[in-house]
Amino acid sequence: MSTNSELFPIDIVSDVACPWCYVGKKKLEKALQIVGNTITPEIRWRPFQLSPEIPEEGIDYKLHLTQKFGSLDRLDGAWKRLTDIGNDVGIHFQFQNIPKATNTLVLHALVSALPTLEAQQNLVERFFAANFADALDLSDKETVWKVSEPVYQDRNLFETIYSDSKLKNEIQQEIQYYHQNGISGVPYFIIGGKYAVSGAQDTSVFVEVIETVIKERESGNKGQ
Repeated sequence: MSTNSELFPIDIVSDVACPWCYVGKKKLEKALQIVGNTITPEIRWRPFQLSPEIPEEGIDYKLHLTQKFGSLDRLDGAWKRLTDIGNDVGIHFQFQNIPKATNTLVLHALVSALPTLEAQQNLVERFFAANFADALDLSDKETVWKVSEPVYQDRNLFETIYSDSKLKNEIQQEIQYYHQNGISGVPYFIIGGKYAVSGAQDTSVFVEVIETVIKERESGNKGQ
């Protein structure tokens, strides 16, 4: 039995307002290009909130960062580093232009309600790009609709999910589960259902872990 006929699960615990999560996503995608058709990846996005205290209407982005880190000056180096890393993986960060920090709970709900993993991945990418590259205000419902429309298409369905308090509660419970299992920072990747990779590691790290799982699968199949 060839290993690439088996689904290869990759779980990504991530927030869509996390720049390092966006970088990690791009690095994983590069790794998947390198390993090619040796696996059939099944990517599942798992919710996480770095700043659940942000109000639903959002908060001025620079004010939020000042409250969180004490001073914007302390972020200059981090922003430059992230901008340089982003350029290497095809992300053009616009930190200075981002209008608001967003409570991402409703964005996670919109992702999780989609019926296919492909659609979920599509919307996650759209949220990342809207936030960090296009510097849009994702606390504004009309803006979120415009970003989501190519995926959702149905405005009524979008409205239903946007206001679904039960689904949001389920998202919060799932996030709490990850906290209880020791995940305090994101991105956090679970590769092949068994190996964890924490942070936006180099592409080579993802390739190495994926290849390790492939070898273990091959050894297991030979032993059967």
